[in-house]
Amino acid sequence: MKKQFLQVWLLSFSTLALCSCATHTVREEPVQPQVEMPPGYVQSSNRSVLPGHWDYSWWESFEDETLNQLIEEGLASNFNLRQFAARIEKAAALARQAGSLLWPGIDLDAGYERGENGSATVPAANSGEEKTDLGVLLRWEVDLWGRLSSARKAREYETVATVQDWLDARLLLSSAIAENYFQIKEHRRQLEVIQAQIVLNESLLQLTRLRFGQGQSSIVAVLQQRERLNASKAGVPDAEARIGQLEYALDVLLGRPPGTGNYPYSGDLAVLPPLPEVGIPATLLQRRPDLRAARQRIMALDYRVGEAVARQFPTLTVGGGVDWRGDPDFGDALSTVFAGLAGPLFDAGERRSEVDVRKADLEDALARYSNSFLSALLEVESALLMERKLVERLALVQQQLLTARRLLTETRNRFSQGLTDYLPVITSLEIVQDLEREVVNDRRNVLSSRVALHRALGGPMKIPSSTRISSNRNANQGMRHHYAYHPLDSH
Repeated sequence: MKKQFLQVWLLSFSTLALCSCATHTVREEPVQPQVEMPPGYVQSSNRSVLPGHWDYSWWESFEDETLNQLIEEGLASNFNLRQFAARIEKAAALARQAGSLLWPGIDLDAGYERGENGSATVPAANSGEEKTDLGVLLRWEVDLWGRLSSARKAREYETVATVQDWLDARLLLSSAIAENYFQIKEHRRQLEVIQAQIVLNESLLQLTRLRFGQGQSSIVAVLQQRERLNASKAGVPDAEARIGQLEYALDVLLGRPPGTGNYPYSGDLAVLPPLPEVGIPATLLQRRPDLRAARQRIMALDYRVGEAVARQFPTLTVGGGVDWRGDPDFGDALSTVFAGLAGPLFDAGERRSEVDVRKADLEDALARYSNSFLSALLEVESALLMERKLVERLALVQQQLLTARRLLTETRNRFSQGLTDYLPVITSLEIVQDLEREVVNDRRNVLSSRVALHRALGGPMKIPSSTRISSNRNANQGMRHHYAYHPLDSH
């Protein structure tokens, strides 16, 4: 009997030793995309003069205090960011839950029974009998193969990835606010241009009427200029409607009901700041929150593979308990100690298939991570190219406008002197006024391309010390959420 007992234990330990050699090992090293890393950007430039330490917020480079205030307000009040705060809280709770399984569980069980004559309080109790029972049970699953620790590490990486999602949402929100802000200023400037054009068209209409009254011009010239004046006036409602829509959208981005904001700023567009320090393509892996989040999820999936591998092996559970019983006092004590080893004998390949599923998820994540990196490179290259070409176009259109204005002046003088009819004047006027609005649009496009570049580069944005986000769910109590985290860990 003793010999058989030793043989059973020897077989069990041999099985455990063989299983331990087959567990999955995760290499906690920075994950690299499965693509060739280019040494630099095709469209990079030596015009980079802004700080290269990446410790400032990108919108500060525009030196626009109103823009700074709007973005800070949006980062503090936007409801989309509050959703991410709730997701971080959930992910952190799941990580704590997974970590708690590594520790023993202790349960307490207590009971009291009393029976009396004519009473059915306790069906099994005798008349006048009292019974008490108090028990403590400890149960602990020994993490032999790392299944529980792998699940905990996976949850921790998922939590960090959720924080990176929050940082990415902050980046997208800041760029959306800036883009909206510049569009509002563009359309306000367009409205100012249209109003100035209306004044000019009215003066030219008076001139054509005067010339017609003197018999030096035809009614056609008057009608042409009147049509041009009406066309200019028709642009006012469109510009005002677009401004209103953009302001409503900005209100929502700032966490306000549409129409509650007050935006008294002018239509003066900011001067394009110097090109930021773009670095090399490899820096996108550290700078872009979406790529950092993808990298954390890859590590989490790798640990999920280890968790699935460990599920194929036996589980060892140990524990014990103490049970005090008495009638009615706790007079007797019963102590127990137990250990159990349980493992799968036949599951038709279910656990093996789970390992294959996890590995496929990991390969899928690696491919998506590589594709996301290529997309990030495309965004940066496209933004750099677009900005350079838009700046070139703006310079050419401004030169074209200068020439068109000179032409308008000459044709207007010749018409006033009776040397030509009104057709060259109205043609030049249309060209000038179209180019004036086009210049405003191109200036805003240049600013938008810079916003797109910062979004593609991942900022820079100052990393907050916590995910502290205001909440209006209970305005009277001023509730706030606070989550501490380390967004830029060594992985």
